[in-house]
Amino acid sequence: MGVLVKKVELSWLDRTYVWPVLKGMGITFQHFLRQLFTSTAKRYTIQYPDMKKEMPAGYRGLHELKRFEDGAIKCVACFMCQEACPARCISIEAEEFSDLTYTQGFEEKRPAKFSIDMLRCIYCGMCEEACPKDAIWLRNDYEVAAYDRLSMKFGKWDLMNTYAETDGKEAISQDPTPSVPRRTIAM
Repeated sequence: MGVLVKKVELSWLDRTYVWPVLKGMGITFQHFLRQLFTSTAKRYTIQYPDMKKEMPAGYRGLHELKRFEDGAIKCVACFMCQEACPARCISIEAEEFSDLTYTQGFEEKRPAKFSIDMLRCIYCGMCEEACPKDAIWLRNDYEVAAYDRLSMKFGKWDLMNTYAETDGKEAISQDPTPSVPRRTIAM
């Protein structure tokens, strides 16, 4: 079964191709003038990276491991986020917090290693939903770029310092000694 193709008859002006090109240039010039005289806040295009788009509430961007005021990590290495992750991009190795666990009855754990493979992450937010301590958040930063695949595997310190500069906190590279125990257990 054949397809009937309707042949378009071009006028002599259209056959010169000058008039259609001029019409296209006129439309482009109209858009140029509209962008030129529109205020910056109302423009559809922004001058990235000098300007950044404001992301809506609920946007799930880069991860952050939250910490207490004294700098200690909030994560208690319960593995809930690792189990909830559908992409299996989170890996955790837990460690006992200190000798206080044995000598004074404090039940404290923290992640010795915590890593998220950003190339596998689908930013679904299941890790944030599963965390009982509210220790992992997906915030609004969307700039994820690297020169190689290994640098896209964010470790514990990368995740703790992701938003340190934005929040005005000091970047840390080792676990601080906690001033008070977080939770005690009955002995």
